[in-house]
Amino acid sequence: MSVFIYTTADGCAIRLKLRRTARKNIIVRTASRDLLDINVPPFVSMKSLYQWLSAHEPSIKKLWQQAVQISTALPAYIWFRGQTYSYTLVAVLTRVQWHAQQGFLLPLAAAQLPHEALSAWLKQYAQIELLSRLQYWAQIMQLQPAAIALSQARTFWGVCRRRTGIRLNWRLIGAPAFVVDYVCIHELCHLRHANHGKAFWAMVAEYTADTVNARLWLKQHGTELFALDKVS
Repeated sequence: MSVFIYTTADGCAIRLKLRRTARKNIIVRTASRDLLDINVPPFVSMKSLYQWLSAHEPSIKKLWQQAVQISTALPAYIWFRGQTYSYTLVAVLTRVQWHAQQGFLLPLAAAQLPHEALSAWLKQYAQIELLSRLQYWAQIMQLQPAAIALSQARTFWGVCRRRTGIRLNWRLIGAPAFVVDYVCIHELCHLRHANHGKAFWAMVAEYTADTVNARLWLKQHGTELFALDKVS
């Protein structure tokens, strides 16, 4: 891989990292705030590549400007299922993609801004994974809340009310499984014990030995799960 600079007709200097692993088409995406990644088939000469860049100059320049602006606003990393992942802004995508090795691929071509598309994607996963975990523990503990749902709360991870049920903060999709389980168990125990007395904590301990570690994890990393909320 090598880095070269392409200068547009109006004098904008764009840094590109050249790779030659593409099979048919030339693909351009952001590599970092000040670098675009361009993947070119081996048979394309540098002369042909510069001609391609000249022909696609408006879209290349737009990608460069958007990447610089948006990369500044987005957090340095994204929490998902207890792990942190990097992200790449991709001009040709229309929806968010996640890969265990690559991290998140965020669309620049969609109607939503990248951080809005990512929040929506995470909420969809939270709807499936968090609520299914809550249902699992409800069956294990033989406690059935009136209803279950996600919340947008900024001050609590879960809430339990006898009449309205249990709501879990959707941002818990960023936490490890043992943390999610602890919050589920914690809220379900409130169906039996309204306060945080000895009987309550004794019941929590019946179902999880990870209370201390889960609370410590939330204390250390909880604010990081709200990182996307800070993007304007």
